[in-house]
Amino acid sequence: MRIKFYQSILSLFFLISFPLPGNTEIHGRLYPLPIVEVEKILIQWLSDSGFEVTRKNLEGSQVQLKGIKENETRELILRPHSPLASLIQPRFFFKGQPAQERIAELWTHLEDYLKGDENVRMTIPEEVPAGVKSHMESIVCIKVNTGAEEIQFTGFIVDRRGLIISTAHDLKGVQEVAIILANGQEKKGRLVKSDPHRDLTLIDIHSKLHSSISLARVGGPLGNGDRVYSIGCPGNHRKFLSGTIDGPLRYVNRLPLWQAEMEIQPGSSGSPVFDSEGNLVAVVKGRYRGSHSIGFLIPLPTILEFFKEK
Repeated sequence: MRIKFYQSILSLFFLISFPLPGNTEIHGRLYPLPIVEVEKILIQWLSDSGFEVTRKNLEGSQVQLKGIKENETRELILRPHSPLASLIQPRFFFKGQPAQERIAELWTHLEDYLKGDENVRMTIPEEVPAGVKSHMESIVCIKVNTGAEEIQFTGFIVDRRGLIISTAHDLKGVQEVAIILANGQEKKGRLVKSDPHRDLTLIDIHSKLHSSISLARVGGPLGNGDRVYSIGCPGNHRKFLSGTIDGPLRYVNRLPLWQAEMEIQPGSSGSPVFDSEGNLVAVVKGRYRGSHSIGFLIPLPTILEFFKEK
């Protein structure tokens, strides 16, 4: 009943402007959510994106949320409009300059929440370490139209000049893919290298990016029972997953693979896998046929060999 109520009033969203001290204006939106719920959603959203979050009470029952991460600041003013509706005013900055183009990610997240999207409402188990959360903005969702169907999987940025690593299966004959960045922007990606045996591909989007996952900061060898964490794009929504290594390293068609007890949903192939410190240790290859809880991971040495080869 609650979800149907929210869906019935999605059309009430509108863009408004408010004066601030110093004769400046910022834009905001009205959402049919009580301020307590909005605050909880946005604190989690900022935290999941790797920001250190602070909260401050303002006049008139208003709340200020501020998230800081390296050169980026996200400030959100929440104003109660009624017991069941709130005004949200965002101001985003990168290196001290307004970064309004990133606000679309906020609106998309809230609208998906209102539509009852489970990938938004249940995005992250509480035990995921901060070092893993910090990689959220380096994850990309990838779409490929083969002509017969649209395929969706995951990749991750390894170079801020626009290089992305993902899996290679289902990409035979494909030259271009669509890359959706964490801020919602869509870029055209070109396959520059592909290795079907290792099941890895390198994609270039020829854009300067703000975040990446270092291939120099890597974790040690995995062992049976070790806890691992992944960020993927099942259903085109970024989602955290956790699991454990299930058994020793094994070889399939001469390719070394880890087996993990981890939920692997369609669209997760190409997701980076991290240890508890947030170090890259593997990439999700896929799942065991007939099961969503057993996955196969391409180990880090294979990834490094692939990336370093010309």
